[in-house]
Amino acid sequence: MPLHLVLPFSDWSERDEIAAFAQSVSLPSTSLLLGRGKRQTARAESLETWLAQRFGLSDLPVAPLTLALDLPGEEPGFWLRADPVHLRVDRDRLLLVDAGQFSLTQAEADGLCAGLNALYRDDGFRFVAAAPARWYVRLPGDPGLNWSPLDAVLGRDVREHLPKGDGALKWHGLLNEIQMCLYNHPVNDARVAAGKPAIQSVWLWGAGHYPLADKPVAPAQPVLSDLPLVAALTQHGGGQTKPAPASFDAVSGDAVVVLDQLRDGNLYGDAHAWLSAWLALEADWFAPALVAIKAGRLDELAISMPEAGFAVKVTQGSLRAFWRKPALPWEVR
Repeated sequence: MPLHLVLPFSDWSERDEIAAFAQSVSLPSTSLLLGRGKRQTARAESLETWLAQRFGLSDLPVAPLTLALDLPGEEPGFWLRADPVHLRVDRDRLLLVDAGQFSLTQAEADGLCAGLNALYRDDGFRFVAAAPARWYVRLPGDPGLNWSPLDAVLGRDVREHLPKGDGALKWHGLLNEIQMCLYNHPVNDARVAAGKPAIQSVWLWGAGHYPLADKPVAPAQPVLSDLPLVAALTQHGGGQTKPAPASFDAVSGDAVVVLDQLRDGNLYGDAHAWLSAWLALEADWFAPALVAIKAGRLDELAISMPEAGFAVKVTQGSLRAFWRKPALPWEVR
């Protein structure tokens, strides 16, 4: 069987820094597979760009895509993701923290959205919490702005990534209003009293019209991933989608597996967490995959690292290319 592993968030921006930090980290199977595999044409790009190309789309309007998965009967129109976030002051920066770093119940999310709807009812905005960490807002129309993806802002100064374009200043003011509304909300009062982080704002991104005009084209093989965007693309494109299994040994048959274990460590600049995720990938995926290739149980292993601009295909034959040196993830390019 062939298998395609996609590893987003696999590139560390400061490679010399991570190489020095990781001197004692051993990834023998990972480095052998990356080094001995036959290089494929690839360019450095975000996961969203990589997915758009693989699913036959010119761009990736995340909000309508995931809305089709979460709330398929929703009202047509212009939608944004409006995900709940916590803001953290760090010296002279205001850093964004997403809901993956704190707990939030559906009841809390519904209560906060109700407060926002009461504030903006006359403006024609409608907020809805499809899941505790996945909120949306429907606008009366497209304001024609550029919105920064949530992943591009995590752990970074919010002020550098505010909406851009004509009329952006109005939206900067609206975000301040949203923050004041949430700050005064009883849900946040209860959270703070319980020692939990307050939901201080929403991050607006992934804009697009729902339903989509262009339909994704899903791969023929099943797509396994815990990322809602990947599941939405696959389902909307008529493909088969399931959550990612815990390890290589749980995969049966041809599949594309998108693994997001590297995400939080990478986006929040936590080198220890990022390297720990690589060690887990080594044990759960790359070591058993290498054994399977050598035994002839896995015909081909494709590995894609979108942000690193790196892709390889590994077979029994390529493993015999002894002149190709093993390569650690932060050494490939």
